[in-house]
Amino acid sequence: MAKTRIGLDVGSTAARAVEVNVSSDPPVLVRAAQVPMQPGAIDNGEVRQPEAVAEALRELWRRGGFKGRAVHRGVGNQRVVVREVALPWLPVKELRESLPYQVQEFIPIPVDEAVLDFDPLDEFEQDGRRMIRVLLVAAQRAMVEQLVQTAGAAKLEPVGLDLIPFALIRSVGDVDGGAVLDEQSEEALIDVGADVTSICVHHRAVPRFVRILPSGGNDITLAVARALGIPEEEADRLKRGEPVEGAPSVEDARRVAQGRTVSFVDEIRSSLEFYAAQSPGSRIGRVRVTGGGSKIDGFVELLTERLGAPSERGHVFAAVRPQLDLSPEALTDAEPLLAVAVGLALPGGRQ
Repeated sequence: MAKTRIGLDVGSTAARAVEVNVSSDPPVLVRAAQVPMQPGAIDNGEVRQPEAVAEALRELWRRGGFKGRAVHRGVGNQRVVVREVALPWLPVKELRESLPYQVQEFIPIPVDEAVLDFDPLDEFEQDGRRMIRVLLVAAQRAMVEQLVQTAGAAKLEPVGLDLIPFALIRSVGDVDGGAVLDEQSEEALIDVGADVTSICVHHRAVPRFVRILPSGGNDITLAVARALGIPEEEADRLKRGEPVEGAPSVEDARRVAQGRTVSFVDEIRSSLEFYAAQSPGSRIGRVRVTGGGSKIDGFVELLTERLGAPSERGHVFAAVRPQLDLSPEALTDAEPLLAVAVGLALPGGRQ
């Protein structure tokens, strides 16, 4: 295995990459960089303007000084379907080969237009027959090929592609259990991006449920802009508590933002309630949240209140030791933005 690995996270507002020395214990974060993304180039996790995205990646490499061009990328958008399904037991190699013939009824994508993968969950018997329960992942092939081609246009070599919610387990998940979690309870990880929110429920690193919502921090910014009749840029600054000359007050913006944040948190709650209804006996023991959208004032506290489970910020720097030329304040500010890229760089993802 290479001494260092690079994780690449491409979102609608920014592209981020990290380089992690995975031969150290704990792994060391040796490089990290971010560049803004041209508006509209990435929309809801999908590439819309390939050349603009490729140029952003070229600038990211110039700025970051990364030592290699082999990258581990993530995918998470509405072109990805994740389902828990039960299939007749087969050895892993044979099961992988047989997936296209067994799963069409479970996914809304024609199997010949999909990239398929799975995570085994458990085995059981049904009517005397040995069965296996898996978390099935189906991604639209054209969307995946666009991601790969865009990286290639920037002279990068994608060597791994993983589901973003799975990357969160490696970067901020509690894989051993802790004081809050008992043997049966599970942990929900939530990454709030600009316009995509990834949810993953896992039990000690075994994923149980994935949901990708087409909403995020930008929805709250838009709500403020529309309610107060101001440009989105001003709304975003007010949302973050920065006064804007000639604009409504921060307090006015905060009231609007809080109302939309409640609605957003209830969308997350609905997803977790759906999971609970499908999984009798399951219990969320803790919630960890990351992403730029998670910085909204009161967001973590609101999650605790509305979800009925202790919520806290995910700490990427518990999984990797940062060795960056940044002040402690800058590191604290960057930490929630790096969860996806760090998770993609850490070993355990798909090749």
